Amino acid sequence: MEQQLESGTNNKAPVSKSEFFLMFLLLALSGNPFFSQKLPIFISLASIISLYYLFCNYKKTIYARTLFIFIFFIGYECIHALMFNLDYSETIVKLFLILLFGFTVVNLLKTRFIKVFLFTMYIICIISFVFTVLCYVPGIGKGLYKLAGVMFPLQKDFKNYSTPTLIIYTFLPEFFNGTFKYTRNAGIFWESGAFAVYLNIALYLKYYTTKIKKFSDLFDRQSIVYIVALCSAASTMGILSLIAVLTFYSFQLKSNLKYAGVFLICLVAGLAFTSFDFLGEKISKQLSESGSSNNRFGSAMMDMKDIEKRPLFGWSRRMEVLFNTTTSSSKTHRPNGLTNFLRCYGLIYFITYFYLVYLSFRTIGDYYKSRNARLALLGILLLWIVSFSELIFDEAFLKSLLFLSLIYRPSQRQRTQIRYIKKRPMRLSNQNMETFLLH
Repeated sequence: MEQQLESGTNNKAPVSKSEFFLMFLLLALSGNPFFSQKLPIFISLASIISLYYLFCNYKKTIYARTLFIFIFFIGYECIHALMFNLDYSETIVKLFLILLFGFTVVNLLKTRFIKVFLFTMYIICIISFVFTVLCYVPGIGKGLYKLAGVMFPLQKDFKNYSTPTLIIYTFLPEFFNGTFKYTRNAGIFWESGAFAVYLNIALYLKYYTTKIKKFSDLFDRQSIVYIVALCSAASTMGILSLIAVLTFYSFQLKSNLKYAGVFLICLVAGLAFTSFDFLGEKISKQLSESGSSNNRFGSAMMDMKDIEKRPLFGWSRRMEVLFNTTTSSSKTHRPNGLTNFLRCYGLIYFITYFYLVYLSFRTIGDYYKSRNARLALLGILLLWIVSFSELIFDEAFLKSLLFLSLIYRPSQRQRTQIRYIKKRPMRLSNQNMETFLLH
């Protein structure tokens, strides 16, 4: 008999087309270059789903933590608007719609959220392998690259750069103009480093929600696909995160073979760092240039100086507050996502966001009976590592993580609630009641 989850959702049922669509849309809004450049349009269209969900559930319970998330994160933008005299009306509306869509997807998928995410990333990986191979086929790769630019035109940034996308795959211009001899797999995202972010999150959640008893459990079919995709992305921080996840979970094994496994992982990692230019050589070069460059290490140093001036509330997300200009340039571009997040929002926002995400990871562990605070902390550490060179924390998927703690602990719902007064009580089955609840 298939296991029935506490919410009434069958966790072993195959992922449906509608579930896949919801998760793909959430991920596309979180990193596809065409969706990102047309975000006001696409988030407005996605809001139709959110509004329909609210319309069907408007009479039901809203929990205190949900209200806190909306009030705190939107209220913080209002505080910045007042502090720096900014017109934040468009920003606040956009953030509200992003939070609302993340909330909607979480509540529609319920405890299948992780399963659907893992499956969607798996399909994205398989498709990316096909297109990555086609990139090397004379005529076909170049043709698809040009087709992407025609079908989904993109605005170029201050470096006159953009990454053409067919939505289901994004191309690397450096490969087609001869700068790189190999292409880097970006999946559906704006670059390979962003793809590596979501792959590492997927691998972490895969291991976190699976019983890892022996070393081979780390390398089932789905995990191998994620790992191969990570290697094909050729992302420095992506590989570092992969090594951290594999090493940490290897140490969780009870067998003495774990030491052999860790040694093997470290050996392969050492060989990779000395053999590939995007690893050891790239890190050494960026460290040596950090004093005069705004690379990921130089950006961190610059951000820390600014953080010291406004440690609590930050400088806001608007570049004109710090740089006194609204024009993007090499001066305003700071690619370290972790320190950028702290610089923009300050310690109050930073600590609140990661505490809520930590609660989500902890409750996921409780739900899957992996009650280990270290595993939840690994999730936070992983986000810090992968964000070291990617600006990710304003993306819709990263915002949706805030709501997972309310879904994966249905037996411990919060007592503080706002209830709508109903004239006549409705008799609903447990399954229907779950459908109507807002978390």
